[in-house]
Amino acid sequence: MSNTYPVVKLNNVEWKDINWRKAERYVFKLQKRIFRASSHGNFQLVRKLQRTLTRSYNARLLATRKVTQDNSGKKRLG
Repeated sequence: MSNTYPVVKLNNVEWKDINWRKAERYVFKLQKRIFRASSHGNFQLVRKLQRTLTRSYNARLLATRKVTQDNSGKKRLG
């Protein structure tokens, strides 16, 4: 078995066409499921859901938006 990374398909989506509400809702629901699984002590499920979240397209979109738009120090130099 080789140690190669999976090929990520890039979606050619315009920034203005992204449904941010839907992305936020998806990420929030996943975070809620992680919290519930953790509260119940199901750490195998927690790990699985965390992995799903980190590889999620929606989570990456929101992270990118947070860094590029929502970050108040984005225009500061050095």
